[in-house]
Amino acid sequence: MFKISDYIEYKALPISLVTLFVGFAYSGVLSFINFYAQDLKLIEAASFFFIVYAIVVLFSRPITGRLFDRKGANFVIYPALLVFAGGMALLSQVHVGWTLLLAGAIIGLGYGNYTSSAQAVSIKVTPSNRLGLATSTFFMCIDIGFGIGPYVLGFLIPYTGYRGLYLSMVGVILLSMIFYYFMHGKKEKHLNKQNNYLIAEEA
Repeated sequence: MFKISDYIEYKALPISLVTLFVGFAYSGVLSFINFYAQDLKLIEAASFFFIVYAIVVLFSRPITGRLFDRKGANFVIYPALLVFAGGMALLSQVHVGWTLLLAGAIIGLGYGNYTSSAQAVSIKVTPSNRLGLATSTFFMCIDIGFGIGPYVLGFLIPYTGYRGLYLSMVGVILLSMIFYYFMHGKKEKHLNKQNNYLIAEEA
């Protein structure tokens, strides 16, 4: 008998839905950064955009992972989303190559650390026998965001331009922060207190 619960982990769904909207915002970078760079005549700088992004993610994730373990998800996710929003705001105002690369670094620090932390949340709230489903639920939502993002945003570009598009994604990210608060952030405070209590008891 077909059951949705055989394919989706409901406990991982709240953080996964938040990630769908965050991924929607990031899809604008993946899909349109080259066209934006062509408009700005910054093709050479754009060729290093994702290299800078990857370097920042590589060196920052071990630090944010440690903070996640010690301080809880909220301590990492709220700042990561704010940084991501700041990176998108800077991207919308780029005029020279170094600011394009700086935007890539900031977006890497924000979005790159949000996704790893959000995935950790999806696993943290899920029973051990359903971790595979939690992971597939999480990445399914990312893929949906990546899939619908370019289609929807492509319709906006003739009206907003690339600058207006990236600036509007700042609003999407900030709304995602509010969404995160209601979907998981409130509960995370309680979970973090429980974890700290258990650690103190074990000590």
